Amino acid sequence: MRDGILEGFEPKFKSISKDADRYFDALVACSESGSIRTDQVIALSGAGTLWITYQYIDNGFLDLVEADMIRTVTSRDFFGPLFENTRLILNRLLLVAEPDRVIKIYRAAIKHRLNALKSISATRKKAQKQPDRIRAEQWADTYIPALETMLQDYRALLVQIDKTDPELAEFDQMFQRLETAFRTSNG
Repeated sequence: MRDGILEGFEPKFKSISKDADRYFDALVACSESGSIRTDQVIALSGAGTLWITYQYIDNGFLDLVEADMIRTVTSRDFFGPLFENTRLILNRLLLVAEPDRVIKIYRAAIKHRLNALKSISATRKKAQKQPDRIRAEQWADTYIPALETMLQDYRALLVQIDKTDPELAEFDQMFQRLETAFRTSNG
């Protein structure tokens, strides 16, 4: 290990997720051999995946980074705030003068969450049983603040890089409609 990264590991630069899987497997092998503790594997895996993604950025594999990030922020069950590693990767993309990619990733994340909120709103309206309605409302109570923060972060990013996004007003309007619908029904 050197600076928390496995020495000798090299990305293949074909797929971030496959390189991250290979890295995880190498960590598990180190754990099994006793060179690292089992309880360190997850944290080291996160640090390693971040390092791998930085290697892709630094070596110019930006299309692969963008695709991986969009897949990450729009994964089927992911509706919360952006993870710290995601934010670090977005900042790294900004450092290498890739603001349009960062915008595209943010927009994908926002659209994904807005669509999920719209879907859960429809589910709540159609719910025949009180427990189903309560679950939908609890889901919204959990994820509305995350989406609100993401919209604020996106707005701040646009100011920081001196860009505009004509879709931002549409995002805001959709968010306000959905939030109001949930808030008024929750009393």
